[in-house]
Amino acid sequence: MPMPILFRPKNPALLIALAAVYPLAAHAAGAAKVNFAHGSVTAVGAAGARPLQKGGEIASGEAVVTGDGGRAQLRFTDGGMVSLQPGSEFKVDDYRFSGSAAGEEKGFFSLLRGGLRTITGLVGKGNRNAYKVTTSVATIGIRGTEFTLAYTGADSVAVWTGEGAIEVCNNAGCATVPAGSSAIVSGPNAEVKRSDVKPRMDPPQPTLAVQPVFATTDVFAGDFVPTSPMPTTGSATYATIVSQASGASQLNAASLAVNFGSLAFSTSLSGSVGTQTFNVSGSGSIAGNTIPDTSLSGSGSFCSCTCGGSVSGTFYGAAAERVGLSYSVDNATASPTATASGSAVLAR
Repeated sequence: MPMPILFRPKNPALLIALAAVYPLAAHAAGAAKVNFAHGSVTAVGAAGARPLQKGGEIASGEAVVTGDGGRAQLRFTDGGMVSLQPGSEFKVDDYRFSGSAAGEEKGFFSLLRGGLRTITGLVGKGNRNAYKVTTSVATIGIRGTEFTLAYTGADSVAVWTGEGAIEVCNNAGCATVPAGSSAIVSGPNAEVKRSDVKPRMDPPQPTLAVQPVFATTDVFAGDFVPTSPMPTTGSATYATIVSQASGASQLNAASLAVNFGSLAFSTSLSGSVGTQTFNVSGSGSIAGNTIPDTSLSGSGSFCSCTCGGSVSGTFYGAAAERVGLSYSVDNATASPTATASGSAVLAR
């Protein structure tokens, strides 16, 4: 048996912040709920396999499997969050949480393939032996921290610390990995080595449970890796995969067409505010990996005459796989001015 990889955070305030942002769901029927599911995402348990969608529950003993292109984000009842990249298999071996860290809680998991990013909750806060993630290389124990874990080969995993400091141990010894640093474990008997390369995690899914603010300083939006370098040839068309609107407004659809050779783009958005509708569009040039603030115009019953507004965004992932847009649509002739605004994630 490999010795555990132990993570000892030096920032206990993280747990307090998580408890404030993600209220606990005490005595929930399942271990976790699905905040987001895109592509092929399946739960596998004793009763067989079933597809997972947003809002679905995961029970102790079940595994979550993401296919090629599939992504999932899970929120556990202790406030912990797990984001799974494509091609992953993550099993909830034994999970128990009654609503408080009373000493009987347990969170035992297995990452059988692929990769994950997680922020731990209350399980393991008082008893480090109550939390572990088992891989083919080692067992990982964490308390109150954020980390990324990904297989880099059949017998190798890489870790990255996002918050606090962690201690990584196996049969060869221990090493401290501070925030912003990475390490590679090539086997249960191999020396834990510091690395300059962060474990590769393709841009994971957003979630409507968290307002999609596209800033690398945000805990979850920070999972989006801004595209660098941008493609210089070819074209792409993007369509909405998830959106978040303010107030009574709703974004029904958004599209984006890009010519990477000329750096030109055009976009169109349609939505509603109550029973009134709007259809707007705009075009411009890409600057680096961003869409600068660009004017929108159009029509609809939401507008007394014509609609105005603006849109901006950032490209994320390898080969600009996704784009995050923030938009505002105005009825400038109304008094006071009526506005529909929000954010959206589009995929190629």
